[in-house]
Amino acid sequence: MGDHVDTSGNEAHQLRTRLVRNLRAGGSIRSASVEAAMLAVPRHRFIPEASLRTAYADEVYVTKRNGHGDAISSASQPSIVAEMLEQLDVRPGHRVLEIGAGTGYNAALLDALVGPEGSVTTVDIDADAVRRAREALDDLGCDRVRVVQGDGELGWAHGAPYDRVIVTVGTWDLPPAWWEQLAEGGRLVAPLSIRGCEHSVAFEYVGGVLRSRSIVGCGFMPMRGLGSHEGQDVELSEGRVLTFHVEGEVAAEGVRGALDGSGTTVWTPVRLKVNEDASQLSLWLACAFVGYGRMSAPFGDHGPQRLLMRWANPAVVEGGDFAYVVSRRVGEGNEIGVRGHGPSGAALAVRVAEQARVWDRACRDGVSLQIAAYRMDAGEPPAPNARFTVPKRHTKLAIRVTPVDAEPR
Repeated sequence: MGDHVDTSGNEAHQLRTRLVRNLRAGGSIRSASVEAAMLAVPRHRFIPEASLRTAYADEVYVTKRNGHGDAISSASQPSIVAEMLEQLDVRPGHRVLEIGAGTGYNAALLDALVGPEGSVTTVDIDADAVRRAREALDDLGCDRVRVVQGDGELGWAHGAPYDRVIVTVGTWDLPPAWWEQLAEGGRLVAPLSIRGCEHSVAFEYVGGVLRSRSIVGCGFMPMRGLGSHEGQDVELSEGRVLTFHVEGEVAAEGVRGALDGSGTTVWTPVRLKVNEDASQLSLWLACAFVGYGRMSAPFGDHGPQRLLMRWANPAVVEGGDFAYVVSRRVGEGNEIGVRGHGPSGAALAVRVAEQARVWDRACRDGVSLQIAAYRMDAGEPPAPNARFTVPKRHTKLAIRVTPVDAEPR
């Protein structure tokens, strides 16, 4: 690690130590290597415009916005940074490719993990991000890291094959270059979107197939360039700050006028603990319904029924009908319901509620979902034992139910 150690002051050291301690206690950090890297690499040196307390808060920090005020570059939230590094399982001597340089902070962490015998290449489409990352890395003595301006969809063939590939922007697909540049037995970690439902998926590459080893809910800024895949945001109700984000493959007219006090709610026997992660339920519904989308009420205006999730709440649209997941407190947990709107909204709510029940029966108590990705250009991709299949541009995803401790086969 050497020159990476921070010498900027006692306050930064104390704040960084506290952040890492909290990430360890919360489970985002699980290994000694990731803990050591996050203790050694000073995050504040990569966002010098932020205060020390801001730099060491467990929050995303936006570093660049476009002309419309939308965030297009950031320093990711430290907890998801740690989680994805744990998913990646970097070892000394590994060759690592990062898609999305951002501030350069994650590349510095990767550099600490691979050590002097390894290599790190980070690629970003944004010239400002490349310049910023290079300057920060050089200032910290991370001169081994290669920073490249390029389209992440194409990876960086000059350093291939890579033992590890990590993607730090939201991606809709897994393009051919990532497959071709990943070594056999290597690992790819990417925030993969399935109908707008985004999860950081750790894939292992064996025999021409990418099979998931872990799936963690997340949210990243979408990839730009060749890999961009824009959905559409629809305003749900006049006067409310409520939106529904859906992929362009469905009509979204059914969402208009939702939360106006009408509609039918179907309650289920499904219960979630107060702080239980609902991302696996979201993923199940995203796989089950082509019209799945993300419904958000950023300022807590949830209408007559409380949304299960303030951001990215599960919802489904079919033509003129719309249904979304709601919840109510029951004892020590939350009871799951579905509220439907439109001419056949009640029937749609029943169908969504039934899938929530199926998930509850099939995918809890030591059981989870596994995603296998197959290349479309390798012929008709197989889908053995698949509960769901989701086609993409370059890949086909086969999702099946499996014990969480089962090794991919």
